[in-house]
Order: sequence, then C-alpha cells, then structure tokens
Amino acid sequence: MSSSASVDSNTGPPRRSTTVRIAMEREKNRCLTTHLPCKLSVKLSSHRVCSHDPAPHMPPAPDHPPDKAQPHALLVDGAQASRHQALIDTTSRLMAAMYVYVALWLVITLVTGLHRSHPLLVWGTTTWLVLIAVIRAAVAIKLKALLAYRPVLAHGLTVTPVLANGLTWGLLTASSIYRPDLEPIRASMLLVGVGLSSGGTVAMAINPTLKLWFPLSVISPVAIATATHATDNNILLACLMAVYVIYVMQAANTVSKDYWRAQEAFSALERASLTDTLTQVANRLHFDRQYELEWRRACRLRTHLAVMIIDLDHFKRINDAHGHPAGDVVLQQTARAMRLAILRPCDLLARYGGEEFIALLPDISDEGAHVVAERVRTEVERLTVTLPSGDIKVTCSLGYACVVPEHTADADEFIRHADEALYQAKTSGRNRSQRWQPTQRPPVPPRPAVKDNMAS
Repeated sequence: MSSSASVDSNTGPPRRSTTVRIAMEREKNRCLTTHLPCKLSVKLSSHRVCSHDPAPHMPPAPDHPPDKAQPHALLVDGAQASRHQALIDTTSRLMAAMYVYVALWLVITLVTGLHRSHPLLVWGTTTWLVLIAVIRAAVAIKLKALLAYRPVLAHGLTVTPVLANGLTWGLLTASSIYRPDLEPIRASMLLVGVGLSSGGTVAMAINPTLKLWFPLSVISPVAIATATHATDNNILLACLMAVYVIYVMQAANTVSKDYWRAQEAFSALERASLTDTLTQVANRLHFDRQYELEWRRACRLRTHLAVMIIDLDHFKRINDAHGHPAGDVVLQQTARAMRLAILRPCDLLARYGGEEFIALLPDISDEGAHVVAERVRTEVERLTVTLPSGDIKVTCSLGYACVVPEHTADADEFIRHADEALYQAKTSGRNRSQRWQPTQRPPVPPRPAVKDNMAS
C-alpha cells in the first residue's frame, strides 16, 4: 500500500441546507444524549461545515504538525457543557416563579382596592406580567434545543425576561414611594420586593449574570426613589437596603461557589470515566457509546462512517526486551502521534485494548479514510521513543472499513470487517494500511482477552 493517495481537490462545497442540517442534528443529539460538551462548527457565510463535512477528502498531513496533540473535543471542552447545564438548572429552579409575580400583584391590588382607583395601571401591569410569564415558559420548553443550535440566544432569552420581572417590580415599588395615591400598596410592595430579591438571588446564584443583576433590578429603583425623595424614613430605608444588598450578594456567592465546585468535581469524574488513564485518549466505554450514536446517525442521514483499528507491530518484543514501563512510554507516545494525525474534532481515537487503538471517523469517504490511515501510519513510523535502555522505533498496522450503514445491518459486524482488514495488513508484511474488501474475508483468529493492565 502506498504511503500517499491522490485526492480530488475539485469537489465543490456541499449544499448549505444538507450540510447545516447534518451538523446541527449531529451536535443536537450529542448534547441531548450525553452530558459531554459539544461544538457546532457551522459557517453559514461560506456555506460549509468545518468539522462535519458529509464526505470530506482529507487534506495531506501538515509539514509542521502542532506542538501539542489535543485530546478529543468531547473530552476537553467541559466549560461549555457546564455553562449549558447551569442555565438548564437555573430555569428549572425558577419554574414556579414564572407566575408568582402575576399572583402577588393581583393579590396586593385587589385586596387594597387599587383596581378600582387605577384600573389601567392594574390591568396593564397584569397583562405585561402575564406576557413575561408566557415567554419564560416557552423558552423553558425549548431551552435544550436552543442550547444545541443558538447558545447565546438561549442565554439571552432566559435571562432577559427574569430581569424584566425584577425591574418591573422595582419600578412599581419606587412609584409607590413617589406617588401618594399609591401609598396603600407601598408596604406590601416593599415587603414582597425584599422577599423576591432574597429568594430569587439565592435561586439564581449559579448564573453569573442573574446573581448580580437580578437583585439590582429589584432594589436599584427603590434605592433611587428613597434617596431622591428624602425623608427620615426613606433615608433609613435606603441604608437598610444597602446593608441588605451586601448580605444577599455574599450569600449568593457562597451558593455559586458550592455549585461550581460540585460541577467541576462531576466533570473531572466524568472525564476520568471516559478516558484511558495511561494514554489519555478515549477508553473503550467512550468509544462504544459514541459508536452507537454515530451508527444510528449515519443510518438516519445516509452518510459515510469509517472505523479504523490500529495495532502496534511487535509490541510484545518491546515489553520483553525493555520491560513493561518502557512499553507504557511507547503506548503514550504513539497515542500522541495518532492524535496529531487524526485532525478533525468530530473524529474519535480510543484505546481498544492492549496495544490496539480504534478510530471512529464519521462523514468520510473511502479516499478520506485511506488518507487518514496513511497519515496515522506515517506519524507512528516517524516516531523514535528514547529510553534509558536505548531508542525504539515503532511501526503499526491498520485495518479500516468504510460504509454507508443500513438500519438492518449489524454494527458489530462492521467492526469485525475492520478487524479482518487489520489481520490482512499484518499477514501482508505489517507497517501498512489495509481497506476491508467484501470479496476478501481472511480467517481471523480469536481475539485474546484484554489484560487488566492494558499494557501487555
């Protein structure tokens, strides 16, 4: 097998509607079915998808690869997933508060009789509060889908109605201080405003925007009204409110720190459960989970899917000659070289067992899979592992299969095809890549059980 392959560079960009639909559905399903972070790399202006081209022909290996190999995107970008989860948690905490403003306003105005003296104010404000509640409910229903497609818009649509509720209540309370005809509701509005700002701030403390701006939206209009309408009682009220705001903000910071510490611990635990400890690539559990998702998605969207199994040549000799610690170093450095060769964020490299690795390549053609295979083989062949006992040269054999899967097909059989191709590569001289051919089914010996130390 040659070490390079010609690639058709004249393939035009795919149609916008198809590429965008495929990429968005891929990332939407990835976000909603796992707690892993996801990236949607869609450039509408250029009508192309950066990371999920339906059938990309892979570019040649770069002359100067990056200094650092990046782990798979699903394992490293936990910050975005944590922010999304925090927004979902904030919304669920505030579900009951959506209609509380309407209920409290009606109770205060109906009991005090304000609806008879100021019907326009009462019913106009009621309509406004109902509208905000409906918007908040609609956003809460569609929040997960919005986060998958438009995360910035989702955050704005979640935060803005909440701040509108707080500011509305603060302005109504400030009006009751300024206007003598609204004095009957002043005490009630102040009391409820204090309760809303304290309870709401603690509930919203996990959201960096709301924990600061919500109490300010409620209290600032009242503070301005009391400061500009100077009486002894108002000055006392303004001082008490200043102390109260400081206390509420400190309490909110405490709740926020506790939440984000728990999120960081959860993210670290999740990454550890999906990462091979020795090589820092995805483990078998992560691969099996992602392979099932990619298989179903490729069946549904009728896109290509490739699987590549990589085996280090004569690895047992390295262990026997240099010891298992040296074998661990070889595994670590070869895994790093493979990550340098598998460039797309949507691809997944995993430790499959012992000295075997497996790569999952969605939305890729036969030619593209061949280029990736040769790139991986070349990167490993270039590698020289320096040890106290001497330098070690490493090579690998690769078997890969590429298909547009059917719903009736067996996903496990597809992996066996790649395994058969690997066996063909090893029996044909090693240090080569081999594509599975339907007409060639060489006998594959039973795969030995993977040892616990994963380094034999």
